[in-house]
Amino acid sequence: MAYLVLGQAKDSHARRILEVLNARGENAYLMQSNDFPSAMTFGFSPNLGDGELSLPGGDKLILSEIKAVFWRGFSGVTDEDTRANYMKPDGIAAKDSMACLRTWFLLGGSTRWVNGWQAFQHHQEKPLQLKKVRDLGVNIPKTYIGNDGDAIRAFYGELAHSIFKPVFGGAHTELLTPAHMVPERFEQALSKSPITVQELIKGTNIRTYVIGKKVLSVELESEMTDFREDNDVKLSVIPTPKEISQQSLAICDALYLKWTAIDWRRDEQGKYYFLEANPSPMFIGFENRSGIALSEWIVDLMIHGEVRQP
Repeated sequence: MAYLVLGQAKDSHARRILEVLNARGENAYLMQSNDFPSAMTFGFSPNLGDGELSLPGGDKLILSEIKAVFWRGFSGVTDEDTRANYMKPDGIAAKDSMACLRTWFLLGGSTRWVNGWQAFQHHQEKPLQLKKVRDLGVNIPKTYIGNDGDAIRAFYGELAHSIFKPVFGGAHTELLTPAHMVPERFEQALSKSPITVQELIKGTNIRTYVIGKKVLSVELESEMTDFREDNDVKLSVIPTPKEISQQSLAICDALYLKWTAIDWRRDEQGKYYFLEANPSPMFIGFENRSGIALSEWIVDLMIHGEVRQP
């Protein structure tokens, strides 16, 4: 049996999981998705329901013999030019390549995906993620998503404090101010892209890691709007309230997550508000500062389907 890490060689988190797998004596390989099809081959037989991958280094893996995949990052296919043409009429090569990889991603079978394509998609479509979590009865901040300038101004006027961020992700959260809504500039920006406007919950940041059925929460004390920009953020492991632990596991089930980091805001009265669940969060910084080896827990999940490390 083999284990695969989907990511990039330059990524320290992908390398860490490979190192832990290798230290346990497992056959572990790195797959960079953008090596396909230029430097990697894929073959699949619908009749047999199986196929194989040939990695750039020459290693050949039978799909059904890949016991688990750690999804660190997906980089599309081939090169930047092909990916840029993916939605254009002449992007048929990229569409064909993606159809092959998606078939493998969605096959199911005996491979354990940590995490899989559906989890990845639910993170890309953040409005869908928020709706599905709200349907579980979990608190979320008041949120507007779109590019209707009048609606955004009206929504902004209803809130004491609000933030804005991309719908897809990929940029930090900022406070929304009247300066952002200068008419000409504001309408021009909205004609190019919708945004997410959200109520700012006064309180503190909580991150809950879920690995299988194991739940661990961390308080992140920061004066900045987005704690990811704060190099001096204070980190401390805290007990996870029973209700939040149950909600975290329910969120994982709803969003197809085997492991995640859920970001919450806890208000001044102790009430938790869900912000997002990341299917491939960073963990090395937390490991180094806390001494808790999440990478060992993740590898446990890949090998055994549950966390066995203390």
